[in-house]
Amino acid sequence: MFNKIANIVRGLAVDMIETANSGHPGLPLGCAEIGAVLFGIVLKYDSSVPDWPDRDRFVLSAGHGSAWLYSLLHLSGYKLSLEDLKKFRQFNSVTPGHPEYQETPGVEVTTGPLGQGFANAVGMALAEEMLAARYNTDDYKIVDHHTYTLLGDGCMMEGITSEAASLAGHLGLGKLIAIYDDNDICLAGETCATFSESVADRFKAYNWKVIDHINGHSIEELKAAVIKAKENEDKPTLIIAKTHIGYGAPTKQDSSNCHGAPLGEEEVKGLKKNLGLPLDKKYYLSSEVKEFFEDRKKQLTKKREEWEDKFTQWAKKYPQLKEQWDQALNLIIPQDLELDNLQIKSPTATRVASSETLNKLADKIPYLIGGSADLSPSTKTYLDNYKEVQKDSFAGRNLRFGVREHAMGAIVNGIAAHKGLRPYCSTFFVFSDYMRPAIRMAALMGLPVIYIFTHDSIMVGEDGPTHQPVEQLEALRIIPNLKVLRPADEEETKLAWIEILKRTEGPTALVLSRQNLPHLEKHRGSKEFSCGGYVISPKEKEAPRVVLMASGSEVSIAQKVNLVLKVSGITSRVVSVPDREEFLRQEKEYIEKVLGPQDALRVVIEANSGQGWYQLLSDSDYTVFMKSFGRSAPGQQLAEYFGFTPEKIVDNIMQKLTK
Repeated sequence: MFNKIANIVRGLAVDMIETANSGHPGLPLGCAEIGAVLFGIVLKYDSSVPDWPDRDRFVLSAGHGSAWLYSLLHLSGYKLSLEDLKKFRQFNSVTPGHPEYQETPGVEVTTGPLGQGFANAVGMALAEEMLAARYNTDDYKIVDHHTYTLLGDGCMMEGITSEAASLAGHLGLGKLIAIYDDNDICLAGETCATFSESVADRFKAYNWKVIDHINGHSIEELKAAVIKAKENEDKPTLIIAKTHIGYGAPTKQDSSNCHGAPLGEEEVKGLKKNLGLPLDKKYYLSSEVKEFFEDRKKQLTKKREEWEDKFTQWAKKYPQLKEQWDQALNLIIPQDLELDNLQIKSPTATRVASSETLNKLADKIPYLIGGSADLSPSTKTYLDNYKEVQKDSFAGRNLRFGVREHAMGAIVNGIAAHKGLRPYCSTFFVFSDYMRPAIRMAALMGLPVIYIFTHDSIMVGEDGPTHQPVEQLEALRIIPNLKVLRPADEEETKLAWIEILKRTEGPTALVLSRQNLPHLEKHRGSKEFSCGGYVISPKEKEAPRVVLMASGSEVSIAQKVNLVLKVSGITSRVVSVPDREEFLRQEKEYIEKVLGPQDALRVVIEANSGQGWYQLLSDSDYTVFMKSFGRSAPGQQLAEYFGFTPEKIVDNIMQKLTK
């Protein structure tokens, strides 16, 4: 039966790719038996309730093999019709070129760049362990599922896989099972040209259990390997399955020619003949295979209903745990956060203000968890009242990611996609570059991940230009659906955290200072903080001649400039812009009200590259940006060298006004 399922999957996949005249047939043909075993025997799911909390998670890390996954989801009864398969890779279809989270039922994450999905799976397995530690009781095991991922040679070559595998092995994520499609072929040719290491030895060194030399086309060997993997509870497992890419294709099997291009009509005919599939039928489904999956769906539905009965009993016996479960699953924010009563001394670095706010919030929000890439003493992201997560101890809330920014970003994506926890992670702002693929994927998926970035400008000082962010703020601002907040003092930092918690439809980057910043007297405004930009200076008696805009630490510089201008008899206004992109989304009337008259000189002060600000400026306006990398020197000396001092800025404004 399972070989028949595998061949049906092969037929569906190549028909989808031929119809689209685009796609990757190599993996669907080579991994068809793996799919038959996973979806036909192993995985615990209910296609009629795709978001069943205790389902097994499956992640296709090699996302280019999407036709394989769509075929299996269709067979398994997910809301994915034969017509949907026929629209593979077409506009507005639910079968896009790579699987997309929340677009296709049964797709757990958008994996994107190779290796991201593997790291997502590590995050999901970690989430399962953490939730089990919180909600399982001696008499009820309501969180008890596995995470599976399928990855190929490309995933194995990417560095993110090494980082994530190392952490998974350290934590002993025993319910994580990875299947490596080892076929010796990548897109450009044979893997031996670039890849000759022993993957088995590498993963053993990561403290994984490795099941090697599995025939990826043998149903019995695959089934036995998964059973053996599930018996292992103290280590993650890697199953190395030897397969033939393009299995069954008469001239293209074991060739890179079938990796990323349609087989062609004659090759498909030869393939179907080899597999015993009808040559005159596209999208062929045998009644035998249909009946098998209909029966399996009934069995899995029964399993899900049994879990729901058990969950109901657990909820009645442990109502407090049930309440926490509901809050966490829906990311409900408590009403009594009491941040107004949180007194933070000033002057203080916004990273310190964030730490005090975060610790206060953690006491009110049990599902808020996270950590740093070995930088919590500097990023100030440790939750003081809670334990760390370590092997065999998953009830804590502090995660130690080690120096693994690449994997950290993708792992927290997996945690967020799993649901039940609200993760944050942190590192120095300049190292956000290492996390950019994962940040982009979180924004694309709409995951409510929180990124905390500190040491946000040249004021890092002596560490020099390698550690001084210049272009990173603009780089993050241009990512669609990523909210970027750069607060100016401790009060704005508290307001920023409220905005973060309210936002559940996408990720947020919180960008914080290393150096102390003064408390800013906000004579008007802070209610408008959520608008992204607002006036903080006193109301002018006459229209301002100068409007000073800034974010973060440069707002205090703008305030000093404002005072000097007033002494000189020049009416000016200070606008704090903690979230420029949100400010630009406001109604035109609000923006014009904040920025004042059109003939005022608009000045932007920001210790970053600043290109996006020109949407709010004319050619005659004045900007104080970084136009080069920084230097190694004390922060204040750098501020003077690069022109971020009130005196220098006032001089330049005066020259502008007298022209």
